[in-house]
Amino acid sequence: MLPIKTLLVVLLDGRDDQPAWAQAQAWAQVMGAHLEVLVPVLPDAHAALELSASLEESAARAAEARSRPWLDALLREAPPGTGHTLVATRHWAETVIHEIRRLEADFVIVGEYPPAIAPDMKPLLRQLPAPLFIARRAQVPRRFAAALGIGADDAPHRLVNQAALEHLVLLVLKFRGEARVLSALPNPVELVPLMGDAYAASYVSADLEAAYRENLVQQVTKFGLADTCLRVAPGRPDVALPEMVKTEHIDCLILGTVCRTGLAAFWLGNTAEDVMPRVDCDLLLLRPQDYFDPT
Repeated sequence: MLPIKTLLVVLLDGRDDQPAWAQAQAWAQVMGAHLEVLVPVLPDAHAALELSASLEESAARAAEARSRPWLDALLREAPPGTGHTLVATRHWAETVIHEIRRLEADFVIVGEYPPAIAPDMKPLLRQLPAPLFIARRAQVPRRFAAALGIGADDAPHRLVNQAALEHLVLLVLKFRGEARVLSALPNPVELVPLMGDAYAASYVSADLEAAYRENLVQQVTKFGLADTCLRVAPGRPDVALPEMVKTEHIDCLILGTVCRTGLAAFWLGNTAEDVMPRVDCDLLLLRPQDYFDPT
């Protein structure tokens, strides 16, 4: 994410007052980024119909022509130099991924779309060509929280934690906001199937909670954050994190995405997908490669 040169926002055709659009303009201004707008539209024909190539092309052009006046009106309020792409497609996620790569976008903002519009959000979440911000509110966030998991000592896991903390520090600075660091404390009973009885028991005897908190404090303070911003709650991440988001009044939750098996999967595998429907705040999804090592 560091720095953001090109910010891509994906908008719904014909919808006014989209949170993603309001946030994209604010983020582009704060980050000094070039703004690009992508509007995927459905062709003017039912997907079940078997159309010839020429008729399919005609349906696509008709859909784009229908949406053009709305997009032109939207762009009149856009920052100078804003680019745009209007494209008819039946493959929403693939189109978004293609445009991210074509534009070399450093940051992507999307809204929360109904299944009829974007039924294939998961390919975007799992491929994640760039940091992805899911805007649910029109107001820019003020209280940011990074979710950390200390469940495995592999490089991707460490990097995704570092990326979350690095972005937390940057966003709090840029938006003059507040910082929180949230983490779910493992339950030894849940760890047994993943680690084995003997290993889980050793965690209990060594005071798991104290060791876990110490690890978190070391990571938090390394990035210049006070350990007073740290919040830890017992339970699985997909249960404990939404509860903390609610009690801490979080505006934006920063989550890392790493697909793993075993203990790492317990902490990070599909946590983003599991947490998304359980929180109502904005979400920023990051990958291990989004960590920018200043050295």
